[in-house]
Amino acid sequence: MIKKHLTFITLLINSLFIFAMENNFSKESWQYLMNAEREFDKKNYSLSMRLAQDAVSKRIEESETNFTILTNAITPYQVRKVGDNINDVLDILKERQEYDAIKIINFYTTKMGYEYFSSSIKKLSEYISNYREYPEAYFLIAKIYHIEGEFDMALTYLEKARANSFLLEIPQNENDILFLMSEIAEYKKDIPMQEKALILIARNSGDFQNEILKKAIIRTSKSTKDDNSSRFFKLYRVDAVSCVNSYNKLSHIYLDSKKYEDAYLTSAYSVLICFTHLNSLLEERESDYVYSDLKGFFRELARYPDMMKWCNDVNFWESFYNLCDIGLKCGYTRFPKDIIKSLSEFCPENYWKLAASKRLKELNSLSENQ
Repeated sequence: MIKKHLTFITLLINSLFIFAMENNFSKESWQYLMNAEREFDKKNYSLSMRLAQDAVSKRIEESETNFTILTNAITPYQVRKVGDNINDVLDILKERQEYDAIKIINFYTTKMGYEYFSSSIKKLSEYISNYREYPEAYFLIAKIYHIEGEFDMALTYLEKARANSFLLEIPQNENDILFLMSEIAEYKKDIPMQEKALILIARNSGDFQNEILKKAIIRTSKSTKDDNSSRFFKLYRVDAVSCVNSYNKLSHIYLDSKKYEDAYLTSAYSVLICFTHLNSLLEERESDYVYSDLKGFFRELARYPDMMKWCNDVNFWESFYNLCDIGLKCGYTRFPKDIIKSLSEFCPENYWKLAASKRLKELNSLSENQ
């Protein structure tokens, strides 16, 4: 999973570098970072480390140069008296022919938008001062330390990258930083750190802060209506495929610590994320496909080997199966049995179909003996 993330980051960095080359404000640092990424992909880790550190140094130089130019341009009284509004400052800078400062302001306002700085020249100046930090380079350095087994050093740079994540060219890359932190924490058996990193990923995406959705999922899961399992997947969608593994890991953490409702919710999110992704793919591939029940969904899914492989790769069947046992631990009665029954009858993956059939027999036997 993480290798896929890293390849994706490299491609995005390469495309963003083209953008950076069009200006004079971060050209050299991007060049060093791009070269460092290339050497990383070639497994030339020593050279990649050196280039990444050079990227950090160049970023500091670029930031200091830009900050100094802007500060010198906006310090004179004639500029200060027009106030803090960026547009008003730009007007007076044009009159004073402060073209370098104007280019710097235009670059950052085009890059981030006026709203990001609340149209404040002071906030823009503070941002440029902070721009000396280079979270993408810190992340690359952390990856190298991670590969070399230097986990404490890796965490140091990951924490620096996370602390400066507001400077990331692609904000979503914060999740990649957090995921690597969670992997190192898992290796070090630091469960609180692992949980914290995974929760932050969940909060960044996947509606995990949506308390209304959580309550609705629990309410449906407690219901004793007929065939509530198929209805469950009609009602809810969670579009966050990139962080499904984080939900899986969170569910295991909560299950181990006997926090059953938390384990159930994170497992339900994982299943819903997978279902949402797979259902969207089926809609794209089959113009007449519309979800009606799990039987039809599983039948169509079985037609596509690539989708079946993906289900195994992200532990979709296991998460689906676990909904039953975790739901029973939460005191839900009908819904968990409907889930395992659907899996036992219609699952296109034979191993999990047999496992579900066995579990269903056990549950029926328990019911008969009560």
